[in-house]
Amino acid sequence: MSPSPHSQTATHILSLANYTSHHLVPLTPKPSTPLLPSSLRLRTVIISLTTNNLSYARLGHLMGWYSTYPLPTTTPAPYDDSARYGRVAAWGYAEILESTVEGIEKGMSVYGYLPSSTEREDITVERAKDARDGSVIDDQVIVTDAHRQHLWKIYNRYRICGPLPKMADQTEQKEELGWSALMMGLFTVAHNLCNYVFPPQNVDGGAREQTSRIHPTGNGEWSVEDADLRDAAVVVLNASGKTASCFAYVLRHCRPAEHQPARIIGIGSRASIEVIKRTGWYDNAVLYDNFDETAMEIKNSNSKRIVLLDFGARPGANAKWRSALSSLSPTVPFTLVTVGGEVAPQDPEKATQRLANRASLNIVNAGLLQEKGIETAGGMYFDNVYAAFQVFWRRAREVGMLELKWGEGLEDWERGWEMLCRDEVKADVGLVYSI
Repeated sequence: MSPSPHSQTATHILSLANYTSHHLVPLTPKPSTPLLPSSLRLRTVIISLTTNNLSYARLGHLMGWYSTYPLPTTTPAPYDDSARYGRVAAWGYAEILESTVEGIEKGMSVYGYLPSSTEREDITVERAKDARDGSVIDDQVIVTDAHRQHLWKIYNRYRICGPLPKMADQTEQKEELGWSALMMGLFTVAHNLCNYVFPPQNVDGGAREQTSRIHPTGNGEWSVEDADLRDAAVVVLNASGKTASCFAYVLRHCRPAEHQPARIIGIGSRASIEVIKRTGWYDNAVLYDNFDETAMEIKNSNSKRIVLLDFGARPGANAKWRSALSSLSPTVPFTLVTVGGEVAPQDPEKATQRLANRASLNIVNAGLLQEKGIETAGGMYFDNVYAAFQVFWRRAREVGMLELKWGEGLEDWERGWEMLCRDEVKADVGLVYSI
């Protein structure tokens, strides 16, 4: 896919104190230099924009996301001050402009965590290997640059893909690339939750389940009972969100019927309630304020347990629903799993305080969940996820889960960022950009 004719050499830069203060900053092009050994030179071609990107900005100082792609050396003042400004990456595709990696050719592409920038970026990589036998995973590389080794490995893994289509009128290919850029990462989180936090037991007594089970945070004990969703009421906050919708889908379509929860209840706002109902993946759709009534309905339904999953609910909703549902315990056992945070600007101090409560909130470590999957299934892990995603995105399109809205260039990307900050992006709209 060709770059936008409106693109300039520029990058999107944020204020570290407040991500709603953001700027599209022109850059002086980098001088041409030889590519180092075992390296790829990339140019972002397609990237997506979701509330996840706001989370990267809100928690970037804690998780090291701002240092994934440091400010370019050609950044003009005052935006060159890394104590005040930074940039976060986005999921999508980049063209390989040059390669010094055997078997990876110029013109191929990568899927992964990419800069919101039109300048080229160099990464040093090594082939990913199956930890079980040391064999190479053909389509996977891992970034080895020193400044990125603090990141969860999920952000340093890239999938090697073929050349991207050059013609924008190749509708089906463009649609698939857009869905992949927007939803592959989110679907993978949902897939991993379903298969490794709540793995269904096998008919042979659960040998696989014992080895694949992992605590949501990646640390601590997580028993067979913790992982068992049979006869459970699963309550999903921000149910119209993209990751939440993926999770509801995989619960219903990617696990045996006998290991599905009894009910999946989607919680949302008046503006999103129809989007929650549209897919048919939830058994019920409930407004945010109906926590007490819903708690009593669950109690009267004789559910075996309640699992509350927060996928980034509106401010205050987590506490209200947690209080209402946990009040039924010990009659009905209660578990909280936090997948996303509130979508609201937070100063670094407040964000730090929230992350300190990781254990009590059971905040999901998406990186360790994926590594558990790779440890369990090796290279087949990726084959399984990709195959499941191919079925998912077509079903999701058929039921009208969302409609892709394409933008052209970083100018449109910046406008999309502003729309997200103002909460002006509808739940059934997916923002994707050809850069």
